[in-house]
Parts: sequence; C-alpha cells; structure tokens
Amino acid sequence: MDQWVINEMSKALVHSIIGIRAGWRHETDRKRGITHFLEHALLLGNDSYPSPDIESWKRGIQIFGITNPENTLFWSTSTREDFQEVFKLLLSLVFHPHFNEDKIEKEKHTKIIPAVTHETDFTAWELAYEWAMNLIFDWDFLLSLGVEKDIVSLTKEDLMVWHKRYYGSPNSFVVISGDVGENKVAGIVEEAGVAANAEKPSPFQHHWDKKEVFVERNGMKNTEVVYGFRLPHYDVGYEILDIILCRYPLGKLWGDAFCKLSFAASSKLEWTNTSGGLLVNFAASSCDNVSEIDKNLWQLLRNFDIEERELEAAKKAMLLKMLLVKEGEGQAPLNFVKHPSVFISGSYEKMLREVKQVDKNQILTLAASCLNEQNAIRVLVGPRE
Repeated sequence: MDQWVINEMSKALVHSIIGIRAGWRHETDRKRGITHFLEHALLLGNDSYPSPDIESWKRGIQIFGITNPENTLFWSTSTREDFQEVFKLLLSLVFHPHFNEDKIEKEKHTKIIPAVTHETDFTAWELAYEWAMNLIFDWDFLLSLGVEKDIVSLTKEDLMVWHKRYYGSPNSFVVISGDVGENKVAGIVEEAGVAANAEKPSPFQHHWDKKEVFVERNGMKNTEVVYGFRLPHYDVGYEILDIILCRYPLGKLWGDAFCKLSFAASSKLEWTNTSGGLLVNFAASSCDNVSEIDKNLWQLLRNFDIEERELEAAKKAMLLKMLLVKEGEGQAPLNFVKHPSVFISGSYEKMLREVKQVDKNQILTLAASCLNEQNAIRVLVGPRE
C-alpha cells in the first residue's frame, strides 16, 4: 500500500485519508452505481465497530466518503491524540466490512437510488463543465452515481465481490498530514490486516466522437461556454499556465477583449491516472457574444506570449496555493489527493522545487502544443439563438 506522510510537527490536527484506486469510471454494464453503494455500505459498521457513528461521536469527529471517477476516498480529521484510534477505525471499516443485509437495503433505497444524477441537478455553469469533461475524458457524468435499474438489482453478494476484487494493498493508498511519523503510520497499516491481493481496474470508455455539444436551457439570458484542451501528461507548467490565463483580476482572459463580452471567467485543471484537461469557461453576456469570444480566444492563443513578471507572479500564486493545501484545514487533504504532482514527484518538497524551476520557454512550449483549435472541444449551455 502506498503511503504519503506530510509531517507537520506544529499541527494539533491530523488529516487521515484512505484511497482505493477504483471509481465510477471503472463500473461495467449492469453494475452502474456499485462504487457509490459500496462507499456507503462500508461506513455502516462491522464486527469490530458495529456503530461507527457512536465511535465518531465519542471523539468529536466525522467520517466522510466520496466516489470519484477513478478512486474512492474515505477520510477524517481528528486531534493528534485521537489519531491512532481514528485511523484504526477507518482501516477497519474500509477493509473489513460486515455487510449487514438489512442496513444495506435501507441505505440503497434511502440514500443511493435518490442520489442518481440528472442533468437538471446542475446549474448551467456546472453542466457546461461536466459535458466538457465528458468529451475530454470519454466518460459520462450522468453515470457517476449509477443507474436506478442497476442499483435496484445490486445485492450484498455483488458488493462483497467488488470489495474483494479492488480493496487490497496493491490498489490502495493512505495520506496522513499532521504531527505523525512515517513509522507509526506504517505500523498501524501493517496491524490492520489489509488484503495482499487486489486488481487494478481499467476505465470504461464512452467515445463521444464529437468536438462540440450544445445543451439547450430556455429562460437564460446568457450562454455558458466552456473550451476544453486535452493534456497528454502531467506537467506542473500547466498549473502555471492556468494561473496566467485565468487568475482574477489580471489573467489574460480577464482582459478588455473578454470582459466586454462576458461577466465571468473561470478555469479548471482536471486529471485522471493517465491524462488531463484544461477547461476554460466564459459566461457570455448574450448569445451573440459567443462568436466574438471565440474569435478573441483564438487570436490570443495563436499569438500567445508572456512576460517574466507574469511568470514570476504566477509561480508565487502556485506556491501559495500548494502551501494552503498543505497547511489548510477542512477540505485541504482532499485537495492534496486531487493534486497528481505529489504522487508523480514522490514528495511534496520535490513538487515545490519543480514549481520554482518553471521557466518561460516551458510555458510557451506547453501552450503551443496543447492550446490550439485541433486539440480543443467546446460546450455551450443556453437558449437557442
């Protein structure tokens, strides 16, 4: 099992995360929703901890789970004094489930089926991003929490098979951030009796075979437009490029060529185990403005250049962002796990060094290779013209 420990001796809190490299993108036909269902089932208790809510309550903590495209995460934040017991609790629940049939069936009908995703659940802004990621990563976000007819048919035995298949040391990792030593973490993991075998799943591909999608939403006055660019591999330079383009208020996409046409701009960098995507959003003030945004964007990218002062400011912003991830509270550990450079670099410190070493030529080369019309997709959400 991979283990990352960020030792922060001055911290009174410890963030504990267990990750399984199996997510909703790995589900097969007739099993849509099993990942989310299993995530919930594992937190219902086992022989060692029949009432996890009571155990959590005694220590003033909460246990969370989330189903992502390519992993499932379980985490909690505790005091330094309670870390050992909380981490043992997490390991026990995740890797040694009981699967009480009555509890599972109740959870299925009260929490899992009602959570199935529909397009109407999303704002226009969110929907544009979700569809852009569909085209970039060849998945279908409407399957992220399952299909009702599949979930209805899922049984206790299905959950047990899925758990045995993927929930073992070779397909798992832990991330601990706080005043805890690596040896202590390794010792607790070793005592947990995690299965030594597990498969590494392959993602299901949904080939959309299109470069543009329009989603009609009547009643809107503006149009949300998202441009997406496929990124072949992780490079910290993409993080810097994203900041140069989109950071408010001096990012290039906040200039006069765009502000007069849109009332907001934003961006996202998203990563899977094999590739990534840079997604840029404009909230166009009107449908007519979309074509002008399009023209101005390609003019900017065809003649893209940066000044050294822009680069240095972006690097400082990136270093600050990473320090906030490391030193922040609440959702900070999840942001750490979402950041692939930590896992690729092998350490947090090495990643920070890589940010400092980024130069102008690196940024311009990345922009020229990926931020072009041949590599782009576009999604529009709004009214018909």
